[in-house]
Amino acid sequence: MSERKGLAPSLWAPSTQMGLVQGHQEMIVRGEGAYLHTADGRRLFDGTATLWFANIGHGRADIAEAAARQMRELETYQIWGGFLHPRVVELSERLTGPMSPIPDAKVMFGSGGSDSGEIAFRLARLHWQLQGRPSKVRVLSRHNAYHGLHAFGTSLHGSRAVREAFGGGPLVAETGYIDRDDIAAVRATILEEGPENIAALVAEPIIGSGGVHPPRPGYLAGLRALCDEFDILLVFDEVITGFGRTGEWFAGHRYGVVPDLTMFAKGITCGYVPLGGVFVAPKVWEPFWSDDPDHVYTFGVTYAGHATACAVALAVLDVIERDGLLGRVHELEARMLAGLAELARLPRVTEVRGEGLMAAVRLDESVSAQELARGLRATGGTLVRPIADNAVVLSPPFITTDEEMDRLLDAVGEAVAR
Repeated sequence: MSERKGLAPSLWAPSTQMGLVQGHQEMIVRGEGAYLHTADGRRLFDGTATLWFANIGHGRADIAEAAARQMRELETYQIWGGFLHPRVVELSERLTGPMSPIPDAKVMFGSGGSDSGEIAFRLARLHWQLQGRPSKVRVLSRHNAYHGLHAFGTSLHGSRAVREAFGGGPLVAETGYIDRDDIAAVRATILEEGPENIAALVAEPIIGSGGVHPPRPGYLAGLRALCDEFDILLVFDEVITGFGRTGEWFAGHRYGVVPDLTMFAKGITCGYVPLGGVFVAPKVWEPFWSDDPDHVYTFGVTYAGHATACAVALAVLDVIERDGLLGRVHELEARMLAGLAELARLPRVTEVRGEGLMAAVRLDESVSAQELARGLRATGGTLVRPIADNAVVLSPPFITTDEEMDRLLDAVGEAVAR
């Protein structure tokens, strides 16, 4: 260990300016409920559920035991080419039951949210190739979108600077943008691009990392109608919103819209192990259940359907159901929105946005979101996440108490006032 506090000289962290963080990293050594503990003995309230995923809290013995029990029995075995294990069967059947965002769905598994994007976007293109419509290859995402950072996800990133950072334009050329809020503008883009060239539109029901932008009334239903009109697949990215962050199993339920593909990750295991996947509608999966040797989707990862990950997911779903956490999210949402209304009255707050258990507080130029977040961590014992438009994100765990929610909102307000 270097003499400089927190320095890990061999580690290259994701999406981080390493020269700026060297010597200033925060060493997290333990988690307990909604709190994290640092190497120097401080306790921090996890006001963002880490990266949107620590929904049932940290350090749960019941989840650890579910993983250990599975590892003692069978850590995993691959599910390629006709093999199965009990946990992947149990989880796939449970996911495609009443909680499913798509009726009569099939489910495919990967190792996380970025995998989910690659599975969904490649499948959307393959769907149209099998339909004999080879020109339908373009995938369009919203401004401010985030769909992971594999090749497809990077190409669909809501920031053009990220999308084109690696030279020669996006890594996947057949990608583009639609308007974030305006359905008339989306229609215009479809007509300009040519619906005969578009395989899919992808949308986070609530834009997450791009700023917490809830959908405008009618926007998601409008996307569904346009996709039906122009024969385009609709993909919902529910990596953040899936498994309860809107108070429903999926945001599609909350907004009454059924997509053709739904991406998921994060909340299915709440961070205890990596897992992600995609729900697939019948019109997409049916050709692959034929005996035609050409109807094979040649995509997969080694740990697809990992037995221990599936066991953890089943235990997490048990907790969400047993403890009534979907209902608890609705209660916390009401409390959060009331607190956001108070924050909106502060002179240095220019906008508040929130829906479900997701919120952003945007600040004027006199306050730095980065500095505010650092100050809250250093002196307030609270973690919030600064984002690009000079805002901080709040997305606490589902197990947050009323008092903890009030303290979180009060801490942000006091920091802004200072």
